[in-house]
Amino acid sequence: MSRRGKIRAAVVSLALALVVLIPLCLRWQAQWNLSTYRKKLIASGEKLSLSEIAPKKSLQATNTALFLKLISALPERWVYAPAAMWSIKPGVARVVWRQPRIMERMGHNKAAIDVWPIFTDAVRTNEPALGQAQALLDAGGIEFVQDITQPDFGEQSFLTKMMDMVSDSGGSVILALHEGRMQEAYHDLKSSGAVLELAAKDTTMDEQLARYAIMTTEFAYFWEALQAGGWTDEQLAQWQHQWEQTEILAGAEATLDLERLRGMMLFVAARSSRQELGRDSGVRNNDEIWNDFLLNARTSVNDLLDSYPRYWRWRWIWSYREEKRYLEIMQTLIVATRDAQKRRSILSFLEERKASGTKSASVSTDFDVLGSMIFLNTKVADFIIGALCTQTEANMVTAAIALERFRLAHHAYPDALAKLVPEFVQAVPIDCMDGHDLRYHLNADGSYLLYSIGEDGVDNGGAPTPKEGKMLYLFYGRDWVWPRPATAEEMQAYEAEQSKRATRK
Repeated sequence: MSRRGKIRAAVVSLALALVVLIPLCLRWQAQWNLSTYRKKLIASGEKLSLSEIAPKKSLQATNTALFLKLISALPERWVYAPAAMWSIKPGVARVVWRQPRIMERMGHNKAAIDVWPIFTDAVRTNEPALGQAQALLDAGGIEFVQDITQPDFGEQSFLTKMMDMVSDSGGSVILALHEGRMQEAYHDLKSSGAVLELAAKDTTMDEQLARYAIMTTEFAYFWEALQAGGWTDEQLAQWQHQWEQTEILAGAEATLDLERLRGMMLFVAARSSRQELGRDSGVRNNDEIWNDFLLNARTSVNDLLDSYPRYWRWRWIWSYREEKRYLEIMQTLIVATRDAQKRRSILSFLEERKASGTKSASVSTDFDVLGSMIFLNTKVADFIIGALCTQTEANMVTAAIALERFRLAHHAYPDALAKLVPEFVQAVPIDCMDGHDLRYHLNADGSYLLYSIGEDGVDNGGAPTPKEGKMLYLFYGRDWVWPRPATAEEMQAYEAEQSKRATRK
């Protein structure tokens, strides 16, 4: 072989070696970096195994199937149920059970009628099935813990039914208060709390989001009940304990641990089969490609030539880099959740993460094949903000109940929340939106102002006015103010204004 031929052969051999060695080196480097980061997390105490994180199912949960059957059979909720804690102006809400009539229009261009009779019939219709479900709750032996190894993880239909049961129980509370049946109202509220305890046992994200929605609904019903008065300290203490033990932020941390593990499992599954890739990956699966082959063979061949090399490139190298990036993002957000439990303000940090997620959503990437990386910051940040809001709601109810207990004992409200400690609360309830105590002022007339600074993280001095473009609602206010009950005169003025608007339409 000539000298030129030898050089050419050497160059070709070197090129082939590089073609093989470079991907192998990149693969080894990516795997080593991921393995090193995992070991670092484990050494710091993070839980990255199924045995450490997966919720444990109880062998005593023998009533779950029957409970599901009962709540699934609950009739559809009434269409015109009178809304609890309905805001009639900023910082002021209607006590619905006190109203002698609730005028609503039953359809477009129809005259308003008193919906109490319709509402009463709906509650009475639901009472038998609801009573059986409540009896099962009292008996125990019910739990909802999902198997995160199953493909239908997070797709359970019972969540909606649990929310409906809380609304049905809340409707029974309103009617019982309206009719003066205090003991029944008390029991219905306890049943709602038992549903919350069921939701708390499953730390999957869908379950926790449902739990947040249930608690916001319950917030209004407890506000209505507290306006009735006449409760004993023992009853109030039991309600208070129900809200104090929610531990929303601790549950959110457990949820993120579970989501992190679930993400790791999805990476493993996607490496083993192209069929496990997310819908937003941009890599079509085999069935889609071959089904289209007869319609357009040329396009299908191009899809094959694009999809297979792209998938294998991702599987061998980029998937390990993406998984490490995924773990880094999740770790940052989990640490933020822990910071919130230590009374540190994390709202601005979460908003920055959401902004970075929105920005990256507009950037095309060839390797976000799981379809979750682009929106990961936004999704998880929104979840944590939801946890902060819900924990703050729970703390507001806790504070309001403790204030009522203080009034029963001392015949007046305290001049500071600190006076509730330690007789009525172990510590002053926290405003999780900034980590400080809930804001509280004793008014000159003996009433009080209790509020959170709200989702914007700015203390507006207890201003309940809604933000621009938002409807009149407690949690749309500049600050979240525990509403003052509307007076009879305020209700007359509100109803007169509503009648005028209906006439104009």
